[in-house]
Amino acid sequence: MYSGNKREDTRIKQEQALSREIVKRLLEQPNGPEKLMDDADTAFDAAWALYLEGFAPAGAFLARCAKKAAFRARMEDRLLFEREDFLKTLSSENPKMRKNAARLMGELRISGAAELIVAALEKEPQRFVRPSLILALGKTGGAAAETALKAYEVPGAKDETEKKHFEEELTALFTARAALTAPKRHAFTGLKKPYLIELRAPDRLSEALVAELNALGFSEARAVSPSGVRLTTDDISGLMQARCFHELLFVVSDDAALAPKSVAFKAKPFLEELMINAHEGERPFGFRVEVRAQSEERAALVKEIALLLNGETLANAPGSYEAELRAEQKPNGGARLTVKLSSIPDERFSYRLGAIPASMHPATAAAVLRYAAAYLKEGSRVLDPFCGSGTLLIEREKLTACEALTGVDIAHAAIDVARQNAAAAGSSARFIVNDCLRFEANRKYDEVISNLPFGNRVGTHAHNERLYAEFIARLPLWLKPNGVALLYTMEFTLLKKLLRETPALRLVAQERTEAGGLMPGIFLLQNRPV
Repeated sequence: MYSGNKREDTRIKQEQALSREIVKRLLEQPNGPEKLMDDADTAFDAAWALYLEGFAPAGAFLARCAKKAAFRARMEDRLLFEREDFLKTLSSENPKMRKNAARLMGELRISGAAELIVAALEKEPQRFVRPSLILALGKTGGAAAETALKAYEVPGAKDETEKKHFEEELTALFTARAALTAPKRHAFTGLKKPYLIELRAPDRLSEALVAELNALGFSEARAVSPSGVRLTTDDISGLMQARCFHELLFVVSDDAALAPKSVAFKAKPFLEELMINAHEGERPFGFRVEVRAQSEERAALVKEIALLLNGETLANAPGSYEAELRAEQKPNGGARLTVKLSSIPDERFSYRLGAIPASMHPATAAAVLRYAAAYLKEGSRVLDPFCGSGTLLIEREKLTACEALTGVDIAHAAIDVARQNAAAAGSSARFIVNDCLRFEANRKYDEVISNLPFGNRVGTHAHNERLYAEFIARLPLWLKPNGVALLYTMEFTLLKKLLRETPALRLVAQERTEAGGLMPGIFLLQNRPV
């Protein structure tokens, strides 16, 4: 706990700082730089001193620290007085020191350092050090770095033992060049021919997406998995009218081997044609590779695939990409290849200016509502007693016109966000700060829709036992005879128990889905006539 007095706080920090002996001992342990990050604030001063004395593991620790703005600022303060000593580490006799010096210079982007790094690269005898020097040039930038990277040629591997270092150096060169000449963004102009496209809906709600697509005129849309819907089309603008999907993916292959050459052989011509024909502007087009597989070699696969794809048309640019090539491992060991374009405009949920913890994703809200569409009528009066940021009510209004939409939430902050989102959406929804257990309806509602507190992200299970019991008791008081309730919750077992004890409510349908690693349930209820 610091006092707020700068001099006193400095004294406290000095007293709390770890000694050089302790930091050195910790850094000498396996994975020491990584482990010490938990105590980075108190270890920093000792690590800096050790580094300038030539202790290589301290450089690895500081390179990790330099990824955070607060530590970069501390290093920049030190460099005002110790710049010369710092730059000397690049010519250390210890190759690990030279490697970490390059990493640090790259992260700090020290002005005037490019010439020193170029000179160090030209005379560096150790192959494992060169990738860090090359990457540092890409991050440092400037005319000297650009000239050196354009002219640099990676020496071939002399034998099998150098193959790994050769590939790492080549990957570093492509990455550094891409960093200096980041591909310009390209405007998506539309498809010149039909493509096989897969839309990803929330888990087990693919049929809701199929129904929506059919209503939009895409009669050939078909569910291929609990979350996947496929169709062949060139009408991207039409597809973007659908609200029940999270992702739009171009299908490259369903039967590639999860090996770099196989992936690149199938993906490269597909990706080059798609990017050239569907965008305006000159090549290259930025891309990144995503491998989703249960494999310790995943990072190596990404590097090798990116290396094979990289060229005049496609530039590996993980920080500035327009296309993501995704390789998803199948149960049989093969891979499904798809491409996701970030260049396709998506304004479907632009109204969502704010959210709160545990907010529902708009595509999930749309799919849950579409699941119950047969029971949600035009002109309904709709209540959301746990409205949060208003997403369900806004998406309900986009499904069909409603006579009234009322949102209730106990949190002022949530209601503020909901009102902001509703205004951006042009929604007629109205919001009230109130405890829903005290809310009384002057006129009964046709529908109650709600994303109920889960009990793990918001609240607790013990709290939910009382809350849910009182909420279920109030539902028949809010609903008209034959009115419906559409509820989304993780408290699957608790809600089913309460429904068995509440004869006024009939369970019409239920389903499980997936959201952020959780498996919430969807319940469609109907208020029995008295």
